[in-house]
Amino acid sequence: MSEITVRETQPGQNKKRRRKWPFLLALALVLLAAALLLLWPRLHGAGNTQEWAETEYVEVASANYFNGVIEPQQTWDIQKDASREVAQVYVSVGQSVTVGQQLFAYATDELSLQLKQARLELDGINNEIDGYGAQISELTAQREQAGSDQQLEYTVQIQEMQSSRQQAELNRQMKQMEIDNLLKSIDSAVVTSTMDGVVKQINTASAEPDQPFMTVLASGAYQVKGTVDEMNVWALYEGMAVNIRSRVDETQVWPGTISRIDTENTVSSNQNAYYDGSTSENQATRYYFYVALNTSDQLLLGQHVYIEPLYDDAAAGAAVDSAPAEGTTESADDGQYAQDTGDAQDGEGADNAQ
Repeated sequence: MSEITVRETQPGQNKKRRRKWPFLLALALVLLAAALLLLWPRLHGAGNTQEWAETEYVEVASANYFNGVIEPQQTWDIQKDASREVAQVYVSVGQSVTVGQQLFAYATDELSLQLKQARLELDGINNEIDGYGAQISELTAQREQAGSDQQLEYTVQIQEMQSSRQQAELNRQMKQMEIDNLLKSIDSAVVTSTMDGVVKQINTASAEPDQPFMTVLASGAYQVKGTVDEMNVWALYEGMAVNIRSRVDETQVWPGTISRIDTENTVSSNQNAYYDGSTSENQATRYYFYVALNTSDQLLLGQHVYIEPLYDDAAAGAAVDSAPAEGTTESADDGQYAQDTGDAQDGEGADNAQ
């Protein structure tokens, strides 16, 4: 009797197991689809990056903001004289300097020795010239007292002395030029600042000839350097009016004008990635453009700001009362086109309507 009971319960258990399989299969398919959805951009980055980028920039075609950074209008790159050694540096990176302040000095010990040697040689040349003059005078006197048959011999000797003296005078001029150059090098051994500014960098160990030894950024006159990608660069033009906006205080606005768009040089590609894992083939080309400010009051060197193009006079008036919505712009390091979604404005409009 017990055996019969066992045989009857086994079919029921098999039915329950069959009912679980569809559920487990469906769960596995859902997990697989989710994994593929997450991994799809990385597995097919080359194809999808371009599509993603095109969609992104179509959506922001009407956006108003680019990212920028405050920098000086003038930068002084000081090239080191390759034939000379720097003896002492009087300033440090980040230090403020004024016109005429000493920056660094070349070594002058070797130049001083060369100057002493050149002056001794010059004295020898002067003595040589004086000797030629004395001999010429003596030969001339002897020729006047000599007979007619000896005067030709004295004349030849005098001409030889005159030629030697002329060569010595030429050597004196060349040696004097050498001394003048040495004095000039010694006098210019101390390099002084030609402008008020801040020391940006000092390359004391640089071996590259094109690398400046020291860079000084001018203070007082600022400009804004912005970045724009290849899909939006043609919307900008030199002479275009813009507003510079603070990232932290929406009430701070500085008017300016685009002074230059540098399409000859591109921004370093290693700072331009649409998403993690993208390669250089998937990156849009970016360019720098520069804004001349009408005023730079309360702006700081290195400060990150928004750049708002003013496409017409109406936009110029309305733009002063608007500010970028929070969370709609990319980071300052990426420098990509910033977007105002307008969600905050939509919410305020709905409240006012009620």
